[in-house]
Amino acid sequence: MPHDQLETRWRTLDEQVKSWWDADIRRAREPELRDPALNQIWYVDEEHRQREQQEGEEEVPTLLYLPFPFVSPGGSGAAFPEMYCWDTYFINLGLAAHGRFEIIRHHILNQLFIIERYGYLLTGNRVYYLSRSQTPLHALSVKRYYEHHRDRDLLARAYPVMKREYYEYWCAPHHQTPIGLTTNRDLSDPALGSDHLEQFGLSATRLRPELAAEAEVTDFTAIFAGNIRQCVPLQTNCALVRHANTLAWMAAEIGWQEESRTWQAEAERRAELIRAHCWDEGQGFFFEYQFEQQKQLPFWSLAAYWTMWAGVATPAQAEQLVQHLARFEHEHGLTQTDQPYASPHPEFNALQFNYPNGWPPFQIMVIDALEAYGYIEIAQRLARKFLRLQLDWFDRTGVLWEKYNVVAGNLECPRERYPVVPLHGWSSTAVAYLGRKLFKTM
Repeated sequence: MPHDQLETRWRTLDEQVKSWWDADIRRAREPELRDPALNQIWYVDEEHRQREQQEGEEEVPTLLYLPFPFVSPGGSGAAFPEMYCWDTYFINLGLAAHGRFEIIRHHILNQLFIIERYGYLLTGNRVYYLSRSQTPLHALSVKRYYEHHRDRDLLARAYPVMKREYYEYWCAPHHQTPIGLTTNRDLSDPALGSDHLEQFGLSATRLRPELAAEAEVTDFTAIFAGNIRQCVPLQTNCALVRHANTLAWMAAEIGWQEESRTWQAEAERRAELIRAHCWDEGQGFFFEYQFEQQKQLPFWSLAAYWTMWAGVATPAQAEQLVQHLARFEHEHGLTQTDQPYASPHPEFNALQFNYPNGWPPFQIMVIDALEAYGYIEIAQRLARKFLRLQLDWFDRTGVLWEKYNVVAGNLECPRERYPVVPLHGWSSTAVAYLGRKLFKTM
């Protein structure tokens, strides 16, 4: 497709996406906390309900209070009406592209409220997420907002809250490992002991502990061989490197230079451990590391590119990672893994974060990672492929989608728990954010 024709189609859709933000705003105050429609667990169809709902379980109010309005991943649709942790980072990229910094500020204030109240940023503002978090990307939203608005009061509030969360959640015994990197755990995991559950006021997780912990990263995948609790996920630890470096920036901006240097050292400590344990020199790739058995797992996935996104990969390592992109690159974008790995989870015959699926946040992450190391032409090629796929399916269906089959260029993704659903959120951001990497805007 000619570049100018693609640009014309993009500009039309970008204007629509821009108009959606206000319609996609949700609230979690009174009377929403008592609204049965918002407090029901979302099921896309009866098969999804039967899979997820426990026998005899009654639906009770689950929505947790938030002081400010927010953009939910599902937009004005029925899917995902709550505010999610890592989704919000990607949503904020789209909001920034359209200059909606007032909504980003509300997101930051909501996230600070959650951390102050619960001790860590919950996966989402639901009762059933009280025991776990997600990939920590929220400090980056503060940095992006501050660079635009120079709000020193917000920075001064955010820094100590996020500092405490880093040490008291991500580096606490329940997430720490003997090799000095972080694993993922659901705090209601019975293996943590009854004293732990009592301390946090939790009951045992309704998901199997392995699944609940994996949901802190990507739900669900084969790359941790069925038990993420024995691994030090690349996604989590690379995000924590970037998180620590962002906290270093915050401290320096406030004027605490010594504390800033401490954070820089912490970021480099973690980065060195990632390179030591997860890099395979022979294959020229980063793999997930199983610390209990002291071995790398043999699954090729886009998780390796978090090392470039976070600045963990050396230039030589990045060069080899770029050479391996061919394993994942197809006509319509990047697949999550290089091949369809078998599910290690007996509950699921198929997995969401697996070949042939391409997810908007991972397209964005890899493209940003490539740009950070100077691979601009490759980044633009990938952005063009995925954006064209989104445009094609928007023209056919009138909606954006949560994920796509980037091999066949359609919506036929293997069903894990539910079929592919319409989604705004990070799919809206992929349109606004990636399009601006390809086309000049006023």
